[in-house]
Amino acid sequence: MVKTALVRSDREVGGLVLEALSRARIPVTLCDWKYFPESDEWQLIIATPWYDSKGPLEAISLMIKAFQVAGIYQDVPLLRLLIRSPKDDLVKELEKNAKDRREGAIHVVEHPGSNHHKQYSLIFAPFTGPGGAVPAKRFSKIEDLRQFLGKRLHIRPSSVQDALAELASRGNASIFDVRLTPQEARDLGLA
Repeated sequence: MVKTALVRSDREVGGLVLEALSRARIPVTLCDWKYFPESDEWQLIIATPWYDSKGPLEAISLMIKAFQVAGIYQDVPLLRLLIRSPKDDLVKELEKNAKDRREGAIHVVEHPGSNHHKQYSLIFAPFTGPGGAVPAKRFSKIEDLRQFLGKRLHIRPSSVQDALAELASRGNASIFDVRLTPQEARDLGLA
């Protein structure tokens, strides 16, 4: 199953949610998107100690009220929100991944393929880490490469366009300031 993209509007909603909860003084220990392959969707996981102290229904109710007060209620995908305790195993996993998030660069190289069709190799090179061989992801179509950069790696369209223009003129391109957790890199075939 191909992982659907976490679109920019979802990322922006995550920021709006955090701001609304902060303004309402609702304590949050984690607010992060997680992809669930079973449902083929991204869900916004929010961990709050109020889940334990006030109960799940009260915590959710107070969050919804905060969204209404902030004027973002219509923008928040309520069916894709998961409110959890900071003690929840999923929350602990996401916190660990967030701490382990590595910054690096994406490098793309064009090379001749069979039947005079170009081929493309993509690697994620973390700036720090254990070292060792870096796996390459291969693409036979430029459109597949474009989709991977934009929808799977969530790179801004303008940055993707700039990189593809550089690739066309120089035969290689780099995109810096890319952040992936070790799990994300593995899921994408880049670790």
